[in-house]
Amino acid sequence: MFGQVQPTPWDIDFSLLGIPVKVSPFFWLIAIIFGWGLGDPSLVVLWVIAMFFSILVHEMGHALMARAFGYDPHIVLHHMGGYASYVPGYHHSLWKSIAISLAGPFAGFGLLGIVFGTELLLVANNIDTSYGLNNFFWFLTTINLYWGIINLLPVLPLDGGQVCRDVLLLFRRDGEVWAMRISIAVGIGMAVLFLQFGMRYPAILFGLLAFNNLQALNHRRDNW
Repeated sequence: MFGQVQPTPWDIDFSLLGIPVKVSPFFWLIAIIFGWGLGDPSLVVLWVIAMFFSILVHEMGHALMARAFGYDPHIVLHHMGGYASYVPGYHHSLWKSIAISLAGPFAGFGLLGIVFGTELLLVANNIDTSYGLNNFFWFLTTINLYWGIINLLPVLPLDGGQVCRDVLLLFRRDGEVWAMRISIAVGIGMAVLFLQFGMRYPAILFGLLAFNNLQALNHRRDNW
């Protein structure tokens, strides 16, 4: 989950299962850029739909878990993906925070299971699928599998980083500091790994996350 973004006049607002959702126009722009290399305009459209649906399901996982604990969440989809936000009540705990953080990736894995199940059902019944549907299933698989795994890495502010921080705080008063240190190390390592495979955007993303955590750690030291 990434941080707050400013509203624009072109935002799309709606409610899903009673949870307010806002979609920034920059979400669509970045989704199109990611899918542009597919070449075929129809595939780009399917990619954008798959990206929107996958990220919305991910954030709904967070939001529904937060609501189950009695909080009032809302969702924003933007250029960096999206976030589900809520105001913790007096009965908030680290265990609840961990559950809310994990609910997003596992909602995506649940969607992945539905996609696999649907594909198996179609094959078992000898139902032919179209070129577009096959690609749509592949896009959903790619987004929910790979992003779900990457999002569980212990790098703040990814969900895995937040879980890492909360688990450390259960045992150490300086758990947040150690979570930042781990984020820096893992972020740099992932940036180097992605560069070796020629994957520039993920490399830049993890490089920025490592840098942001380094800045946050230095700021924290300056205020000790």
